[in-house]
Amino acid sequence: MSSADRLRRGLSGWGVLKKSRRPNRRGAIIVLAAMLMIVMMAMLAFSVDLGYVMTVQSELKRATDSAALAGAGTLVNGVEEAQLGAFEFLVRNPVGSRNVTAEEGWQDQLGSLLADYQAQDEFEIEVGHWQPDPATPRSQWFVPSAELPSTIRVAAAHHNAPFFFARVFGRDSFDVSAESIARFQPRDIVLVLDFSGSMNDDSELKRISGDTNRARVEANLQEIYGDLSSPDYGDLSFEPQYTTLVGQPPLGDIPQIAVTFRRYDVVVASTKALSNVVLQFENGARQKFTGLSGSSGTFRGTGDNYNRRVDIAWVLSGPNYSGDGYGYGERFEDNLANFLKAWGLTNVPYPYPSGNWDAFRKYCRDKASVRDAGYRRMYGYMTLINYWLEDKAGYSQTPDLWKVGAQPITAVKDASTVFMDYIREVDTDDRVSLVIYNSPSQAALVEHPLTGDFEAIADTIRHRQAGHYDSYTNIGAGIQYAREVLADTASADYRSASFKMIVLMTDGIANRPSGVDARQFALDQAELVADHRWPIVTIALGDEADVDLMKEIAKRTNGACFRVPGGGAVVDYETPLKQVFRSIANHRPLVLVK
Repeated sequence: MSSADRLRRGLSGWGVLKKSRRPNRRGAIIVLAAMLMIVMMAMLAFSVDLGYVMTVQSELKRATDSAALAGAGTLVNGVEEAQLGAFEFLVRNPVGSRNVTAEEGWQDQLGSLLADYQAQDEFEIEVGHWQPDPATPRSQWFVPSAELPSTIRVAAAHHNAPFFFARVFGRDSFDVSAESIARFQPRDIVLVLDFSGSMNDDSELKRISGDTNRARVEANLQEIYGDLSSPDYGDLSFEPQYTTLVGQPPLGDIPQIAVTFRRYDVVVASTKALSNVVLQFENGARQKFTGLSGSSGTFRGTGDNYNRRVDIAWVLSGPNYSGDGYGYGERFEDNLANFLKAWGLTNVPYPYPSGNWDAFRKYCRDKASVRDAGYRRMYGYMTLINYWLEDKAGYSQTPDLWKVGAQPITAVKDASTVFMDYIREVDTDDRVSLVIYNSPSQAALVEHPLTGDFEAIADTIRHRQAGHYDSYTNIGAGIQYAREVLADTASADYRSASFKMIVLMTDGIANRPSGVDARQFALDQAELVADHRWPIVTIALGDEADVDLMKEIAKRTNGACFRVPGGGAVVDYETPLKQVFRSIANHRPLVLVK
């Protein structure tokens, strides 16, 4: 056997010997496993209890978050209601599978339950304001205040929640607490109002159809007369009357004659018997009436002259020849000089920058709306005011019309003023801008940038009149200017964190800018607002408004559309408009700040 073989055999034998001497440790792993199981069970118990603590903490925070949001949302109704609203939501959210109360009818006991929990230091509510200030710790940004509070702080504690396994170590229960603060998110609102010429239409005679709405329209015109301090011009009265021209005084055989010019005829009265009457019509044609009897009569064109306006009448009664034609009597012409004399206006200046007495005379003679209302060629304060409203509505024309209660513009003014009051019910740091789409350029005009001076905005609205700058309706420009106000990041007043919205009101149809599809222009501008994800809330006022356009603008911007229908008359818009503005003012976004 070689030395190599002996070495291998030796090593092999040594290995057998080594293996045979290994100690016997069978069962040792069981002891180790048991020890590890104890540790694992302890860790599991700790995890279960810790997880339960975190769950209860999370549920309590969820409950205080809900309570704070609910309370903030009802702050507008008063502090007491906000506190009860917050507590109700805490009750509705169980914590650790335990409700505040399980009693039936607990909703009727909220006040006493709240008092109990506050006495036990388990629930605390404060109202005030959230005033971020980089110079102070965030914990000090909530400032308690009962003066128009906009923020609510809710703190709650959950006592004696049971542990599952910690009892082994003498810990039977635990306490958790949570605090939440919610506030109204500040809003930047642009009011875009229609001050086009149609905003006084419901106070005009055009709204009369037969006898329908007559009493309401005429009563409103009477109110407007009073709003203007009941002016006194010559011999005009409020109720419109026909013009009566009185001829030369009687002298010997010469009679005195009076001629009243009416819609399509004349009424003639003389102190002597009538011989003939000659009428000249608006087209210059003449017609002679002879073989008359009596001293008075009503004369109207016949044949081709039927329903033609009479401008001149010659009345022969006795020897009062005029020489204007064979057998023509005294001449009576419905012209400016005679009109002024008849109404005592010869030396009375016309009261406003635009218009004159002759234009008023022709308006009553020729305007279809006056004719259809039954007042053709009738003069009085009723028709004079209607002339101003319909033909001279601009501030540069009749600057006092902002004072009058014309409709629907007065309803818009009143509702806008109330809207400002609604906004101020809580101190939410809201700001409002005013844009009107009625301007000298036929576009729009920013009357006020974003401001918290709501009185100034309300005052401006109050001092505007229908057709204030221009009579046209440029809805698209109104939206455009509103978007530019909200998007002006270069402005010192720009707030990136505010909730931005546009309130758009119209009573008519888009008819500007010229040369383009005005309706499509408005929709294009709405799309640009939608790109910013800002809602446009639209108000379609009256039967003449383009309701479909208002709905589409609201839809494209994820806004809302309100319709305030009219009745083709002086409609009481104020109540429904105030309800709309209340709904808009109450749309206050809430945000948790803690």
